Amino acid sequence: MADMGTELAVQPTDGGAEPQVRETPSRSRIGIALGAGAARGWSHIGVLERLSESGVEADVLAGTSIGALVAGCYAAGRMAELKEFALSLTRRRIFSLLDLSWTGSGLISGDRLRALLDKHLSDMEFADLKTPFVCIATELVTGHEIWLRSGRLAPAIRASYALPGVFRPVHIDGQWLIDGAVVNPIPVSACRAIGARLVISVSLNFDSYAGTVVQEPRNLLDPNAGLPLERASTLRQMLGASSTPGLTTVLVAAFNISQDRLARSRLAGDPPDVNIVPRGLDIGLFDFDKAADAIAAGREAAERSLPDIDMALQLLDRAAAL
Repeated sequence: MADMGTELAVQPTDGGAEPQVRETPSRSRIGIALGAGAARGWSHIGVLERLSESGVEADVLAGTSIGALVAGCYAAGRMAELKEFALSLTRRRIFSLLDLSWTGSGLISGDRLRALLDKHLSDMEFADLKTPFVCIATELVTGHEIWLRSGRLAPAIRASYALPGVFRPVHIDGQWLIDGAVVNPIPVSACRAIGARLVISVSLNFDSYAGTVVQEPRNLLDPNAGLPLERASTLRQMLGASSTPGLTTVLVAAFNISQDRLARSRLAGDPPDVNIVPRGLDIGLFDFDKAADAIAAGREAAERSLPDIDMALQLLDRAAAL
């Protein structure tokens, strides 16, 4: 985490040169809020990489759904492992991680993903993190927004991405928790509540008509995927064909639409100081094997936002000096 006594803000330079870090006696606390967005969430990796390279480090973090996964790994110092995992995903490996369940409260039990998280995060707790982090989830019974800030990190992240109908709810401290995007898709408010003076948000659904991309998982079930015929048939029923949406596609797309509407409403009431929006992402909801494209888009979006971040920091500095 950046030294609290040094301001790290980017000074744009001419000729496309690398922006320089501006150092002053003090700087405002920076919060970064990473939003939900399914496979597009790999863009968060590129955003955080580029900001860090430019001297813009988070003092506090908040994340929802896949944003919670990336923010949690960042706070835990596990970004390299997460990026390696994301870039290693192929169609076949994605399906190998989908442990289907027709008897529980979700189509995917999530046991294999849980094992991966436990492997890399072990028994790490929020208190062990180098950067304060809030993980957003939703209480299933009451619909309350839950801010997870203590206890084990891995279960909190799993709760935050427990998409209703797809993943099983996660039981923490006597509560059944589901995806935080149900109540707070881009947790700007959480960043402010834990002390951020400047809040940078990353929004993943704002460059498409109606705020969502309803794409089928193109070519995911082709013969090269190497899946047994019976398993491929089951997945095809879930995901749908090129002309007919499947069950999972409908669930996730409908959720994505409502999440986008909620995000626009909440950001209007509590806007971030800088909103980073990766553009031109030809990535569907299930295209987790397109991590390289998403990360590149995230880096480009962060690059475009550097002058805005610097300007916001300068304004806050002047206000603090009055």
